[in-house]
Amino acid sequence: MHVEAMYHPVDNFTADYAYDNAYDSTTTLWLQLLKPGTNKLAQVATLQTTRAKRANVGVPEEPSIGKTSGHRMTLDYKAIPQYLSFRSITAYRELSQSQFDNGMAASSMSNTSGNFTNVSFARNSLAGFWQNQISQEIQAFGHTKRLKYQAGFIYFREHASDNAQAFYTNQFTNAAGSAYKLISGPAYDNWALQPIDRASRVTSKSWGVYGNAVYTPPVLHDALHLTAGLRWSHDGKRGTLTTVNNQAPINSAGVSGPIDFDAGWSRVDPLLEISGDLTKRVMLYGKWSTGYKPGGANSRAQDYEAFGPESVSMFEVGSKTEFFDQRVRFNVAGYWGDYKDIQVDFSKPYQIGNQLTTRTTTSTLNAPGRGDLSGVEADLTVSPMRYLTVGLSYAYNYVHIPPTANPYQNSSGIISNILVPIYQNYTPAHSGSFQVDYTRPFHGFTLLAHLDGNIDSGYYASTTDPVYLGVGNAKNVYQPKGASGLIVNGRIAISDVRLGNTGTKATFSLWSRNLFAEQHAYYKTLGVTTGLQSYFNEPRQFGGQVELAF
Repeated sequence: MHVEAMYHPVDNFTADYAYDNAYDSTTTLWLQLLKPGTNKLAQVATLQTTRAKRANVGVPEEPSIGKTSGHRMTLDYKAIPQYLSFRSITAYRELSQSQFDNGMAASSMSNTSGNFTNVSFARNSLAGFWQNQISQEIQAFGHTKRLKYQAGFIYFREHASDNAQAFYTNQFTNAAGSAYKLISGPAYDNWALQPIDRASRVTSKSWGVYGNAVYTPPVLHDALHLTAGLRWSHDGKRGTLTTVNNQAPINSAGVSGPIDFDAGWSRVDPLLEISGDLTKRVMLYGKWSTGYKPGGANSRAQDYEAFGPESVSMFEVGSKTEFFDQRVRFNVAGYWGDYKDIQVDFSKPYQIGNQLTTRTTTSTLNAPGRGDLSGVEADLTVSPMRYLTVGLSYAYNYVHIPPTANPYQNSSGIISNILVPIYQNYTPAHSGSFQVDYTRPFHGFTLLAHLDGNIDSGYYASTTDPVYLGVGNAKNVYQPKGASGLIVNGRIAISDVRLGNTGTKATFSLWSRNLFAEQHAYYKTLGVTTGLQSYFNEPRQFGGQVELAF
């Protein structure tokens, strides 16, 4: 639901208020087994190389519930028309999200003996997340004949908390693993009685001031534009890890109790750009800017280890063009830059004092050295005939993060320190899209038809390769890349339909996602015990929608 109202009492003042509320209830995808590992159950399980229609075993599954709501107030005041205006944007949002994930029944149980009597399996992973945030931005802007300018102040505050539970819901009743039962009692009847694996809370605050200006000097027929900008930012985080493995965490000194994190960072980031209008329809530009991501502490780390910020410096050159009476638009840009102090995640077993267990957690650290990235982005929009618009886009991304030593111990207590490759998650090297829109007005309504498609070359779902150490030898297992594939979606609608004399207009639409029922194993993860597992994309879906505008 979205509600918005505008108040415009005088010419130089406007107030705009908006409220939105959303509710989402979905079940998670199944993590399917493509190739078995050392898990004995996985070796005899039915392998499914296409999207499964039926699970090997039945497990309890509940929908994950997400609730979001927010308020936004925008105030615009023209103090001196053209030369000076002020804008205030105030927003408040809330989010609650639950996760009920029991999609790994066949491969989540690490039994290598072959005797499954009374062995529990089907790991149910539950997680809760609660967040609220408030933000305030104040802008001052205006322009003269040769100068456009803007300055502002930004403030952001977020409270967030989360917890996680993981337990088995099924149990085998024979040695062969061919018969099972649901575990009675709190396993799935009353999850509140299950132990809390992890819980934390954190407050983040960020504020900054910025300014930028665009100057057009009186040369080259006003075709040259010079831009300069500067932003000062301060980010602070204060958090507490309250629970690890259903008890108070133990810090690196061996002391039991909540572990606090409190840190802040300040940063100045510049921007410089030069652009030129070769013609009224062709513009070239070059830009340099820097940015950073604040540090923090990973709540999945058993001792709440801190990590620092990472930074990036980027160059970009490109052009924006229009041809044939604005019926063809083509934009292209190339960029390159380097990372510093890249934030990298590593898995390590859970440890209480000197006791090391097989339960793994995740820690984040800053990789030494520099990484580099580069790429090209291009988009083409064509209107070959009246009512019809066709768009194409393509992106190439190259990211290199230097190999980094995993400093943590494996389940045998052996320090790895082996250099492992680091992958950029969820970033395909090649990606592209297309869209076709047909919009034609008729008497009393407008016909809308839309078709779009997206394709990519596949991406990594894990930051690092897992490294498995035996006694006196090491074995690397390299993470696979997800499959590529084209997914096409469509929508047809009739809009601007007047409902009587009320002034209300309606839009009636039918849509389809994954129109051609494609199946692609887009997410893949590999483990010695669990084998090769994957999520498939969503199956074909159809739906309808009615929208009213009052």
